[in-house]
Amino acid sequence: LAHQMQWAWIVFALHGDPNTPELPTWPSYDLERRATMLFDRESTVQNDPNAEARQVWEKAARSI
Repeated sequence: LAHQMQWAWIVFALHGDPNTPELPTWPSYDLERRATMLFDRESTVQNDPNAEARQVWEKAARSI
């Protein structure tokens, strides 16, 4: 797990793209999909994995 994360950071720093052969394809982030890499024994990419919590915080921020 640590190796996968370190390698993704290194590749991103060098090339601006975190994709490596060891991980699933990680698309560029955009506000429509909010593609997020969930690093684990078997890492996955999920779109907006914390949507409910994010929406609560966005609503709270608008009311300030």
